[in-house]
Amino acid sequence: MVIFKKNFCFILSGENQVVNGGNKGDEIKTNVLKILKTSSQPLSTQDISLKLNKPWHSIQTRCLMLQIEGKLNGFRIGRINLWQTK
Repeated sequence: MVIFKKNFCFILSGENQVVNGGNKGDEIKTNVLKILKTSSQPLSTQDISLKLNKPWHSIQTRCLMLQIEGKLNGFRIGRINLWQTK
């Protein structure tokens, strides 16, 4: 069964589990970690968003999630958030 809601398409399996084509948030988090691991210095949210060609607020949210998961260190200098891997 396929259900369309606003801009989402859900495919329900026989046990009413939602099956989709993958989680974009996980993809963004993986890409953020790759960029930060290859960087020799901390990067700002804006720098990461430009490299990934994604909106600033999406990167900020994923970086905060990664910080909560213990995978990133985040700190603030002035009005700029900087991120580095642990």
